[in-house]
Amino acid sequence: MTRIIGSLFLLFLGFQCGIAQDKPELFSRIEQAFQEKEPAWKVERIYPGNTSDPIKQSIVFRSRKGQASVDISIWRRAEDAQDVFAGESVAFDNIARKGKVKRSLPLVGDENYLWTNRGSSAWPVLKFRVGKIVVSIFAPTVAIARKFARNVLEEIAAS
Repeated sequence: MTRIIGSLFLLFLGFQCGIAQDKPELFSRIEQAFQEKEPAWKVERIYPGNTSDPIKQSIVFRSRKGQASVDISIWRRAEDAQDVFAGESVAFDNIARKGKVKRSLPLVGDENYLWTNRGSSAWPVLKFRVGKIVVSIFAPTVAIARKFARNVLEEIAAS
């Protein structure tokens, strides 16, 4: 009986590890795109998510211009991604209050918001959704955030 329980336990652990190691092709494509299109930005760290819905990955980049991050969440259902995008946007609005300016950018996903510091374009947060994918970008400037978003959007469109 102990052997059966032990075997089942090992099988369960193996199954869990298999889930954690499955990395969506989109994540690999985005990493490759940044290596090719943004050679000045080196990957400092990749943080894999530990959930199955959504499947997440955060990539932290560093260059002489500073640090930036791209967080990607792939939901099973587009409705869930929509709800989370809306909820996180409201939460960010509530936290930022008067210190941030919120606007939407043309041609960035199905929906998006860009938050900047009042009177400055430094250190914006750009959050957008494409179908069941939610992306959040933190960068030193609006121009860099937009360029990073363009790279991610191209890979989403190609997948």
